[in-house]
Amino acid sequence: MARTLKNIDNEKLDVEVIRYFINNNNEYLIYSLNEIDDSGYTKLYASKIIGTKACIITDDDEWNIIKQIIKEIVRNNRDGSELSVIDIDENNLDDVILQDTRVFKLQGNLVNLLSENKKVAKSENKEVVESSYEEELEDIEINYEEMYKSSLEKIEELVKQNESLTDKLAQYQSIIDKIKEMVE
Repeated sequence: MARTLKNIDNEKLDVEVIRYFINNNNEYLIYSLNEIDDSGYTKLYASKIIGTKACIITDDDEWNIIKQIIKEIVRNNRDGSELSVIDIDENNLDDVILQDTRVFKLQGNLVNLLSENKKVAKSENKEVVESSYEEELEDIEINYEEMYKSSLEKIEELVKQNESLTDKLAQYQSIIDKIKEMVE
């Protein structure tokens, strides 16, 4: 759906909203300026909506989750499967200012699949969408003990990697010192 949004310089941009959805109580916008490269790929922009600003997704883990959601939407639309993503009414974008984005490319047919079958809540109030999403989350059990153990394992692995890198750095420094001695 084509819309006109403003950027931080107060310039109006005509964008095509590909997807506007909620994940983990965060809003995400994927849009296009209809830029197609020589290989037929469409340049897309992904932002996290924070307040009234469309901001860049800086966290790599969060970006990986968004990429997985994109793949799932495309796959489910291609296969005719039910989508699990909750879309937001695009009219809620009227006050959003495009600040910064994460850029990626998809083939044209995949862009079409990504934009199909939007399940927008019937209410125009996005708080209703968020509350229905929270009700769905209530059914999910969170095992905090497992999350804690997993975090500890990750920390232990990072400590081991750090020690290994420190050892390698010491080895390289030793080699550099020997080369310096030979040169002098």
